[in-house]
Amino acid sequence: MTPAATGPSLLAVGSYTPATGGRGAGVTLLPRDLRTGRPGRPVVVADRPSPSFLAAGAGGLVHAAHELDEGLVSTFRVDGERWELLGEAPSGGSSPCHLEVVGDLLLVANYGGGAGVVELRDGVVSGLRATLRGNGSGPDPERQEASHPHSVRRLGSSVAVCDLGTDEVRVHELRGGGVEAEPAQVLRLAPGSGPRHTAHRDGRLFVAGELDATVTSLTVRDGRLGDPVVAPALAGAPGPSRTYPSEIAVAPWGLVVANRGADVLTLHEVAGGVARPVRDVPLGAANPRHVAVVGRHLYVAAQDSDRVVHLALDDDLAVADRSEVEVGSPTCVLPL
Repeated sequence: MTPAATGPSLLAVGSYTPATGGRGAGVTLLPRDLRTGRPGRPVVVADRPSPSFLAAGAGGLVHAAHELDEGLVSTFRVDGERWELLGEAPSGGSSPCHLEVVGDLLLVANYGGGAGVVELRDGVVSGLRATLRGNGSGPDPERQEASHPHSVRRLGSSVAVCDLGTDEVRVHELRGGGVEAEPAQVLRLAPGSGPRHTAHRDGRLFVAGELDATVTSLTVRDGRLGDPVVAPALAGAPGPSRTYPSEIAVAPWGLVVANRGADVLTLHEVAGGVARPVRDVPLGAANPRHVAVVGRHLYVAAQDSDRVVHLALDDDLAVADRSEVEVGSPTCVLPL
């Protein structure tokens, strides 16, 4: 039986636009059927260059990271099918690819280097306050020649910066309304793991390793990270193509990991604070860059197929319903 689809009535979808070689039109709104969970006809609401990642702000505002050489972040308001740009600010580096709202700050992971600390005034981006820098490299000469921050996550009294280029998770203290420039902890994960995105639940941080197809489980205590426990990102054996995990998200049963290359969603259970893969769910579309979870409904940005794919899972976590909507080069799905 298809699960009931309570929750948000809209999905905002970020994309790569022609500004960076993509086929997207900016930020697209998709109405969401509250009976079936299926996304409806797209409505383009924001003709902006390559808003590749979106984050919910206070009071219904939405923040976007524009993944450009001269990185930008913006804030806009969505009212029905209307979109209003409220502010823009520099991201603190090139190719901003992830956002985290922390009080009156918007933290930005710039893949080109550095994590930007952007001030929010009345919930709207207003200016760059600081940039948190990392140094080093990793064993992969193509992807790890330098620092490449790929995500930022709040851990209570601190924030964790995942650096794909250096195989590090750097923990910075939150203090005095800002973020301390020097890390209070530098945790080095397995060489060549390429830490990308994280999920935070039940006092644990789970890190998707893009380059070695793993999920690392870490305890979080007093804003610090404990010893890593590593598991495969896939439940089954890898196929002929390399697997590159992208998004990792909290779900009612534990976690879900979007695995590119294999083009599956992998369902993980969490037992004793450790993630373990239990099932690979074929997507039927290429390059699942991001997944959003609303109960047992999954919304996947299949970048190379120009599709947002909806999967509804039944009580046994089998696919009870599948639908898709055409969206050019989708990169992020944000339930509103």
